[in-house]
Amino acid sequence: MSADRRSSKNPLLVSLLILFLVVVAYWLYDTFFRSNSLQIKMNSPAFSLTDLNGETVTEARFDGKIRITSFIFTRCPDICPATTANMVALQSELQKQGLFGKEVEFVSITFDPVNDTPDVLQQYAERLGIDQRGWTLLRGEEGEVKTIASKYNISIVRLDDGLFAHSVTSLLLIDGKQRVRNIYKMGEEMDNEKMMSDIKTLLEEQQRDS
Repeated sequence: MSADRRSSKNPLLVSLLILFLVVVAYWLYDTFFRSNSLQIKMNSPAFSLTDLNGETVTEARFDGKIRITSFIFTRCPDICPATTANMVALQSELQKQGLFGKEVEFVSITFDPVNDTPDVLQQYAERLGIDQRGWTLLRGEEGEVKTIASKYNISIVRLDDGLFAHSVTSLLLIDGKQRVRNIYKMGEEMDNEKMMSDIKTLLEEQQRDS
């Protein structure tokens, strides 16, 4: 084989080697880094609602903090209280680690404002063990809350008996940049270990980005 023929193949071999290295590097990144991240599901919409003290709360209050958001109504006979009870258990674990109310907050939004007055929500919080130092209960007009929920692809329907049916998969993990990073099932199917793991993943992500 002539020298000219060998030299013409060298650039091809170099190109193939570079391509191989790029593929290997991508695989290593995907295996050891990206697998530990959470995809961005959607942007979390802006809102303006009222807390139990009558003060206006917007999404800006939670900038820089990780939050779990649920949509509830206190007359719910099953899914909502089960969800809140599981969130209280998660609250306890976060308190032990010094994260609750500091780096991680909870938000529960009622879509039954006629029944769920501030007094009713306060009683609900006390009965179920909600720590309002890191857990904000919010209310607004029924139509307003339904509009906010619909932006998360959550459906809320008023039934003939005055109660509500709503999407079971409607528990939201939102990062400090107002982005939904995971969506969980409510009620007895909640996986607190998975939620805690995801929270830790976002905390590590925020530390890397800071």
